[in-house]
Amino acid sequence: MPYDSAEVQQVGYACAALSVVILASRVLISRWRREPIDLSFFLIVLSILVIVSRVIANHFYLQFGTANDVLHDERTSDYDDGYHLRIGSILVLVARVLLTVVLWLQICLLLLFYSRITSGITWADRLTKTAWIASGVTFVANILATLLECRPISLYWQTDPDPGQCVQAYVQLFIQGVANIVIDILLLAIAYPLICIRKRTLQEYVSLYTLFVLGTFCIVITIMRLVLIFDEDSAQNTRSLWASVQIFVSCFVANAPTIYGSLRVVRRNCSG
Repeated sequence: MPYDSAEVQQVGYACAALSVVILASRVLISRWRREPIDLSFFLIVLSILVIVSRVIANHFYLQFGTANDVLHDERTSDYDDGYHLRIGSILVLVARVLLTVVLWLQICLLLLFYSRITSGITWADRLTKTAWIASGVTFVANILATLLECRPISLYWQTDPDPGQCVQAYVQLFIQGVANIVIDILLLAIAYPLICIRKRTLQEYVSLYTLFVLGTFCIVITIMRLVLIFDEDSAQNTRSLWASVQIFVSCFVANAPTIYGSLRVVRRNCSG
């Protein structure tokens, strides 16, 4: 089902606002508890800046249109504003880079969380380190796929002659989706055995079960995103809408366990 640009923008604003609320809540709770500023604090602040930047890029490229839209969407096939198409197509590339950055920042936040709870467990520590390496490699692969699928890069905003299938960015989409799924599976591989280990507090069990369920949900969302985008011939509106949804889900998955744990500590201190 094709999505209207106004609808896509509304979903993008809503998902961005919810994501920023989640991230800001984690920062505020951390500051209220007077926790030391660590790497996660800077990753959260950077995530907020990237999400806001992506919203701005989305706003303009959804207004200007893209070469992909003109070439593959009958509703915009007669649009001939070359200047705005060029700007819109460039902003799409910027938005895709920003999407990759914010998704991988959430992966880093989760890995920092795992690094804390798996401290002293040899096999879990090895899996966590493997996930860190996989994250770095797949991040670079995603950025390269985003910028190099069309060569020269000017093909991204070319409409005549037809630049070919590269403007639909199927390779970039596939690499990003598969990388997300692989890393999520790695994270689940760390979480599940930890659930089976005895001598854990109720709070730790709740956090681990929550991570396992949310990680599975994240994989489902990624698969849905891939299927629906391929079904819509990589229409930019569909890509943008589902990218916004995935950002929100990733922010929730990466930060909810930490926020929940912090609130439990606060409540316990208040009641004590």
